[in-house]
Amino acid sequence: MGEVITINETDFIWMNGKPKGITHAILFDAVGSDHVPAVVGASFVTDLEPIGYMSSKHIASSPHTLMSLGFTGWPIYYGPDKKTIVIEVLTPAHISRDMSAQKNAWLFNYPPARDVARMLNDLGCESFSIMTSDAFDVREGKGFEKPVCVKGEDIGREDLDFESLQTLWGWLPAFMFAVEREGASVLIIPSHGHTMQSKDFVDTHVKEAIKMLKDMGYNTTGCLKRAKVLYQKASSETIEAAKMADDVVTKMRNKTRASRYEGGMFG
Repeated sequence: MGEVITINETDFIWMNGKPKGITHAILFDAVGSDHVPAVVGASFVTDLEPIGYMSSKHIASSPHTLMSLGFTGWPIYYGPDKKTIVIEVLTPAHISRDMSAQKNAWLFNYPPARDVARMLNDLGCESFSIMTSDAFDVREGKGFEKPVCVKGEDIGREDLDFESLQTLWGWLPAFMFAVEREGASVLIIPSHGHTMQSKDFVDTHVKEAIKMLKDMGYNTTGCLKRAKVLYQKASSETIEAAKMADDVVTKMRNKTRASRYEGGMFG
């Protein structure tokens, strides 16, 4: 029997009732700046049929929820056992084009990020990890050489020996979870990078990240095998998207050059 539990501004729709006995949770952004965190997070999903969804007016990628967008919920799955749940963030943050742009990213992502932490605390979850990457740090020339784990209660401390530029979904739920109890962490995984060629799986830090999660008490049964398949598929799709983007930019540049000669002496 289904059950809907509303926490603040977010609805949690459980298809077979609220799950019980949850001790571990993973959250990853499927449309983040790099696909490696999604590979690690998705490798914990054993059944593609969600056990529930989280949804609110804030979850749609636009501030205005349109019927044409379809169902705007984010799926929640069981991990390798029924003590673990995996939350998949599926829609990008909306960023307005006006002068006060960045406030929208906070405005429309803070409520569900806060409420998912509240939901996990209510379930009695003991360990909660967010998968993210150093993609933005790389752009600043400050990438990581290996995965780094940051405890939720350490987020914002001035005495950390490094900084990392992250989106709200790369840290905020862990921070909010840590307000009530220990056990939250952010796993920053070195990114695949913006290349036109896929790296070999052994050259990524996916295996190392899964090992870190195992050491933290997560059941990683079958994760490495699933990760290899997911990585190849995700890398291929990312490279194709990069090639398409490169083609579009090239065509736009060529069109711009050609337009310079229009309307001239022979135009």
